[in-house]
Amino acid sequence: MEKPFMITFISGGARSGKSSLAEKLAVEVFESLKDGRLFYIATAAKNTGEEMADRIAIHKHDRGDIWETIEEPYYIDEAIDELPEGSVILIDCLTVWTSHLMFSENLSHTAIFKRLESVLSIAEIRSFSLYIVSNDVNEGVPIHDLHVMRYISCLEALHKHIVIASDTVIETVCGTPIIWKKNGVLSPYVSLAEGEQI
Repeated sequence: MEKPFMITFISGGARSGKSSLAEKLAVEVFESLKDGRLFYIATAAKNTGEEMADRIAIHKHDRGDIWETIEEPYYIDEAIDELPEGSVILIDCLTVWTSHLMFSENLSHTAIFKRLESVLSIAEIRSFSLYIVSNDVNEGVPIHDLHVMRYISCLEALHKHIVIASDTVIETVCGTPIIWKKNGVLSPYVSLAEGEQI
């Protein structure tokens, strides 16, 4: 059976449940396949502080052995290009990845956009089921720092592009998934009922 190409974009605030939801949905698709592999692309920098390292270890343990974890803070496109066709891939998260590219690699908005385009193009060519997680960082207090404003502007542009390319778009608010797009069609604020499948 041919494995379908699919993009699901999940955003939300800090501790909103976005990563847990993305993991749940990715596992459901993975388990529905007769064969295939399940990958977790972690974009956090490898040299992190002790607190972050502990959080990463806990998340990795909670995900279980069915996940194959790849730590890649910069070159996601190159990492997924080596994965088997039809794989289920979760990228967590776009927010951190964008900050690495902008502040560590000093890439322009255009260069970051091209890097994202490469990720989406490879996913389509290889028939991946792709789940992308990101933070809603533009809904807090007004920002006056120029660098932060540039970062948020870039992230917003990436979000908009992913939303257009995605089959499913979900926002998590206080652990509640809100579907904004389903089967490639924008929906006028559809809340997911308890136990309902996406």
